[in-house]
Amino acid sequence: MRRIELIYFGLGLVAMIIISGKQAIAQQEPQFTLNMFNHMAVNPGYAGLRDAITVTGLMRQQWIGIEDSEGNKVSPESFVVSGDAPVRILRGGVSATVMQDKIGYFKDIYVRLGYAYNRSLGDGELGIGFNVGFLNKSLDYGKLKPVDDDPIIKSGQESTMFTDMAFGAFYIQPDGLYLGLSATQLLEGSRQLGTGGSEFKLRRHYYATAGYRISWIRNPAYVFIPGVFAKYDGAAAQVDLNARLLYNDKFWGGLTYRFQETVAVMVGMSVKDLSFGYAYDIPLSKIGGAGSHEIMVVYSFKLELEKTRRSFRNTRFL
Repeated sequence: MRRIELIYFGLGLVAMIIISGKQAIAQQEPQFTLNMFNHMAVNPGYAGLRDAITVTGLMRQQWIGIEDSEGNKVSPESFVVSGDAPVRILRGGVSATVMQDKIGYFKDIYVRLGYAYNRSLGDGELGIGFNVGFLNKSLDYGKLKPVDDDPIIKSGQESTMFTDMAFGAFYIQPDGLYLGLSATQLLEGSRQLGTGGSEFKLRRHYYATAGYRISWIRNPAYVFIPGVFAKYDGAAAQVDLNARLLYNDKFWGGLTYRFQETVAVMVGMSVKDLSFGYAYDIPLSKIGGAGSHEIMVVYSFKLELEKTRRSFRNTRFL
């Protein structure tokens, strides 16, 4: 498949997600702005594609300043730590991800372990993978203040455990083209949260992403990287359009626009095996409070993997 066809294919996948859902912010899984560095957390097919042991951490404080009637901070807080490494004997890569998401008095903790099969495709590498995940969901009933006396709400903190799976495919080329498609919470498990509590059902999430590096002809030190990231949970869609300008493979800055919700300013830099990034979300509605802050750290240790040699028969010795 030629490069231009791959670009159109990726944009088509993202467009399908945009058309199929309404704009909203109701997804169950954590939301991040620096999604171009967070592929491993949402797409198990990304594992092992970079010939490096990579660990990525992101921490987000969303809608700063939102408090309840008693002054307790109830703004969403999320963090994710993901790592992956190629394993030649497995012909692919392995991955692990830990996430925590706090919204009000709810707290979700995710643990995911995965594998991806890698193979060459055209000018790039394709990864097809899956992971098995565990989600612990808890609610601190003690912080709820009901109007009427309710023995359930007085019972303190309750929690429940889900087991789930995810599947994904990711394609990447050395010149900077990437395409990804994945689905998480495939089993859509349902559990009761607490004794006599309401039923909580996981919703399947679909992700699509695409991006490309465009080098300046007159000055190759500058690289322009546009991208798109889309998430759909069957009821609502979230779409991010982003663009970064990279200088000398060390410093970068950019913008992200999240439809009907946020404009974000992003900056970052790389020092040897470490990369750092920061994003500030400027809300486009009153619900956004004082905006959102996000910090990213990536450690990537390159591996010198011996590529499989291709052999050819000489017709003179057949």
